[in-house]
Amino acid sequence: MRAIIIYYSRTGTTEKLAQRIQKDLNCEILRLEAEEPYGNYFSSLVRANKERKNNVPVKAVTPVPDLSGYDTVFFGYPIWWLDVPVLVADFIKSCDLAGKTVIPFSTSGLGSISATLKTLNKNCPESEIAQPLQWGIAKKDDYEDWMDEIKKVFSVS
Repeated sequence: MRAIIIYYSRTGTTEKLAQRIQKDLNCEILRLEAEEPYGNYFSSLVRANKERKNNVPVKAVTPVPDLSGYDTVFFGYPIWWLDVPVLVADFIKSCDLAGKTVIPFSTSGLGSISATLKTLNKNCPESEIAQPLQWGIAKKDDYEDWMDEIKKVFSVS
């Protein structure tokens, strides 16, 4: 498996998980940054809700990477308003993911990654969405079991 991790983290929680995956798989990592940073918790909530409700595109300063050398792309994101943040969804749409395996991992207080899979399938229709990982307060998948399965399915030693 030739993989890259692309993630967005406002508080550092998703970043810690992305770094743990990177360490376990020894793959490249790319942090996604918004052109206009989100700010504190409450202003982020208000802004994210407006973006979601009004279909406001969110620009990233992170350039879209050339993914031609990768067969697997991990996308990490917090769950905002029970979905993928617009920043991440817009970035995913701009990536050429045709024929790639997309492995999502999310962090959240109460949201479920299963609610975000519809958005992922819509934004990367020519990809296989596989092995999602939920890392939240209310529901937390077993990371070690998940990583063992990733290594087994994708023949990583």
